[in-house]
Amino acid sequence: MTWPKKLVLVRHAESIGNVLSRDERTACPTSTHEYPLTEKGRKQASLTGKWLENEFGGFDIHYVSYYRRSKETMSIMFPDARVYEDPRLAEAQRGIYHAVTDAEMQKKWPEEIARKEREGYYHYRPWGGENWPDVELRIHSFLGTLARDCDGQDVIMVVHGHWLLLFQRLIHHFSIDEAIEKYKDLAFKNASVTTYEEINGHLALKMENFAPWEFSITA
Repeated sequence: MTWPKKLVLVRHAESIGNVLSRDERTACPTSTHEYPLTEKGRKQASLTGKWLENEFGGFDIHYVSYYRRSKETMSIMFPDARVYEDPRLAEAQRGIYHAVTDAEMQKKWPEEIARKEREGYYHYRPWGGENWPDVELRIHSFLGTLARDCDGQDVIMVVHGHWLLLFQRLIHHFSIDEAIEKYKDLAFKNASVTTYEEINGHLALKMENFAPWEFSITA
């Protein structure tokens, strides 16, 4: 299998979904895929974009999900780039948990909470949503696109935190238990950079979860 020469993955910058509580998000009239960046997020994206340009120069291919926060992050970092929007890069869909608070779930559907606890992080699929294997199927498909269309290219993608974790599970062959521990322990920072290089037919991790903006934004 062939791979991009360089693959840079940026988690989207801070959006309103990152500053609202879960109960506040359920009451928000804006759908999760339409969450805009906060003012801090726009600064994060600008600083990360400048760092990327200084570090790597330009990129041959730019990918985003269809989520507003992904597209806004890329447009701030590389305003003149031709960008490819791919729905397979979308964040995991949490279904009913986008619209119902924990208290409402406990009151109306306690058996659903029990099912979630019984099935665990990896297997549980909320009503109207996806479980981890569902997202991995999308990522598997996208990896085929990377291998087929991006051979030898420098590629940058603006992605989502949970998506990035499962991307790494497939690339690094983490076990389910290892992926769950990583999920609990490692939160990819907003506008953070994770990089890979192709070495002998494999994607080798070179940098992980580095946030270039951290020393410039304190609030």
